[in-house]
Formats: sequence, structure tokens, C-alpha cells
Amino acid sequence: MPKRADLSDTFCPVGRSAELLGDRAVLLILRDLFFGRRRFEAIAANTGLRPQLASARLKLLEGEGVVARHAYQDRPPRYEYRLTDKGKDLFGVLYAMRGWAERWAYAEGETGGGPAMRYIHRACGTDVGTAPVCPGCGAALGYGDLKGEPSPALKAEQAARSG
Repeated sequence: MPKRADLSDTFCPVGRSAELLGDRAVLLILRDLFFGRRRFEAIAANTGLRPQLASARLKLLEGEGVVARHAYQDRPPRYEYRLTDKGKDLFGVLYAMRGWAERWAYAEGETGGGPAMRYIHRACGTDVGTAPVCPGCGAALGYGDLKGEPSPALKAEQAARSG
């Protein structure tokens, strides 16, 4: 496999973003963190990543200031990962990717006739579809504003991964 170009010092903002977010393991970990999974075992199991890869990417995200590690148990030492403000700011990126995928990435009927993930605006209860602004109340949608309801197909996939 050819070596990737290092884009960490480019002045192009897309290149800088791609340096961190161009890794699918990073995106899957961020997705799980946005869904409230904080513990390493849950993140590794749900993403399907090997523990070594999940650990390496979590360390990268911690080093970049996207997540912070917090102890939840002393013996043996165990940690959970929480999004920082910098990490929470990535919500719009992943939400836009989700919107694109809901429109273009599935075959007809593949998700059971509806979206793979349905989002409800916590403040007003409206199903927001893939809109960046709530169609019910007009509020811009951001981190923590939505409650996700996975489709039966997605629930089955998640259950199979978590064993």
C-alpha cells in the first residue's frame, strides 16, 4: 500500500481535516462517542476494530485534543473517553456524512424502508430526517440535540457486533 502524504502542515483546511478525519477508524470511534459509548471495550466491539487499532486511534484523538481520558476505576485501572469541545464540534461533519449516506449509500429497501438511523430533536420531538435545522421548531442542530433510533437492520447489526 502506498504511503499517505502528510498533510499536517498544509494551509488547506480540507487537507488539515483529512489528516485526522481521513481514517475510517477515527470516524467510527467518533460515531460511537457521539452515541454515548465511552468505554474502550464497547467502542472496540461496536466498531469492529482490533483492540490495538482502537487503542492507537484513541491515543491519537487524545493527543489531538478531540477526546479526554477519564478514570472510572482504580483497580485495575480503567478509563473512559469523553469528547472535548473540539471533539463535539465535529458533530456537524459526521452528521453531514450520515445525511449523504442516507440518501446515496444504500440500495432500495436495504434499511427496511426507512433510514438506518432516525433522529428526533430532543427539544421539540420532531423527526428531523437529515436536515441540519429542525423542521419543527427551526433550531440549528448540534451535539446533544438529537436522540437516535436505529432501524431494525442497524439494531441487528449492532447486537451481532456486541456479541
